[in-house]
Amino acid sequence: MTEIRVHGAVMAHPRRRAEAEALARLDPAGATRVVLDPDPDGPPTAARTTRLAWSGVPDDATHFLVLQDDVRLADGFFEHARKAAGRLPGDAIAFYANWNSRNGAAVRMAAAAGADWATGVNEYAPCVALMLPAEIARGYAGYAVRDGDRWPCDVLMFRYLKAVGTPIRIAVPNTVEHSGLPSVAGNDAHGLRRSACFSAVAPATVGDVLAEHEVIPFHKHLTSECAVRGDGYWEYLGTERLLRRSGISPQECRTGFERGSDLSEAAWQTWLTAFAMGLSTVEHSSAVLDQALATIGPGGLCDRLLASEIEAITPSHHDVAVWGFAAGRDRAGRPRRPRRGTGIRIAITGPGGPLAEHLSGLLTELGHDVVDSARAAEGTRRVHLGDVADPGDVFRAIVDAGSREHVLRFATPIGPHTSTETLVAHWIELAWTRRPLPVDPDRVHQFTDVRDMASAIDAVLTGGPVAPVYDIATATLTGNELAKVVCAAVRAVPTEVVTAPSDTRVMKLGLAAAELGWTATIPAEEAVRAFGKWLAYDVDRVR
Repeated sequence: MTEIRVHGAVMAHPRRRAEAEALARLDPAGATRVVLDPDPDGPPTAARTTRLAWSGVPDDATHFLVLQDDVRLADGFFEHARKAAGRLPGDAIAFYANWNSRNGAAVRMAAAAGADWATGVNEYAPCVALMLPAEIARGYAGYAVRDGDRWPCDVLMFRYLKAVGTPIRIAVPNTVEHSGLPSVAGNDAHGLRRSACFSAVAPATVGDVLAEHEVIPFHKHLTSECAVRGDGYWEYLGTERLLRRSGISPQECRTGFERGSDLSEAAWQTWLTAFAMGLSTVEHSSAVLDQALATIGPGGLCDRLLASEIEAITPSHHDVAVWGFAAGRDRAGRPRRPRRGTGIRIAITGPGGPLAEHLSGLLTELGHDVVDSARAAEGTRRVHLGDVADPGDVFRAIVDAGSREHVLRFATPIGPHTSTETLVAHWIELAWTRRPLPVDPDRVHQFTDVRDMASAIDAVLTGGPVAPVYDIATATLTGNELAKVVCAAVRAVPTEVVTAPSDTRVMKLGLAAAELGWTATIPAEEAVRAFGKWLAYDVDRVR
């Protein structure tokens, strides 16, 4: 058996050198050194220091651990890390996951199942406290330098580990916590950052039970959502959509929630997340699970409230989460309602591919029976999609409404499986990589979220369409308004004024509302945020 030798680094800005050195001294083996930002007066980013830290793996190391300077370590952390390296020698091991992240939610689900490790989902890698096998660690700097330090280092680390086939395992409970120091890298806009489930004392023993759930509910930006494992990919959808898909009425859940005393929207989203957790796991009651439930509400509100306000609401939201989880466990054992259908059978035709599959799922949730076009029986209505790879700002669908066909003209589609070559996609990448947005204040931009695309198709299928053509868009924004949305949903970056000739036509949207009763339901910021996450974590699936 190979002797485990863990070396490490604490990465720091020079003005926090003292804090970093104090952390390094906690290593009883003396194998952790401090690595300082090589350009402390440069743009506020952790990428430079991260690359330098991972470049210093000693020849005799079997594993290398990098800590950020603004953390608190559980008692016994370094011994726990050494045992973890021996237990999972070929994996990336994270000792912290943020309380509003998808990975943090995976930790909660693992806690509910009594597992020792959560498996990371498609999201940024939890780099606050990360240990890699030495050979994997040595490869990161070369991978990162090709990026030019533009993408956030945690996104880049996720992509690197995915490229080399190294799974991310997250300790349950977490043995590292954020200390609350101000962010040198400009992350204070994310609010108070805490662990999804922190233990101040590291476990004395390290088990090997891994959790890999099919559904992972999380609460972020005052919204309850679920990561759902698909065939080789993850799908992300609102929890109420998941419940409808599962044969449970959100109104049924709402009735149960309203028996409580706190009927605020924040409490509802906390309850809904905990309910979906209870519905989706076999409970293993423990103090660790209770710790995990306590962070659902604060995590979902951390970018909206001050630290003192979060402290004030934590006890009540803990109670709401415990109650919601118990309600979910109770509901899991009772029959589900059969999905109420529209009675309309649909076949989707056209180029096909992932976007068609995604729209098929959305239309199925709306009650339609989506069938294979090759085996479509008489009476099947067809939805013919254009080619999403075509350049331009308009995507068309021809919808058979029974008596005649109607054309839906969609402004630039955004969301999973849409083009990465559009202006919105370009601006999102600029924001992710900290570059200014080139804004023409006089230009008007329109886009359509894929969820609004599905609801518009549904409106034609189930309504009384009259006009031959309907124009559809989620949002109509000026250049300055779109820049504001991108900065809020992705990352705040500067803008620079540009002027350029444009032949973009502005769609007139009133006809769909007047004749079909259709209006967009996805807020612009939510549409851009969901698209941005997909571009960062899942876009490699686009061909």
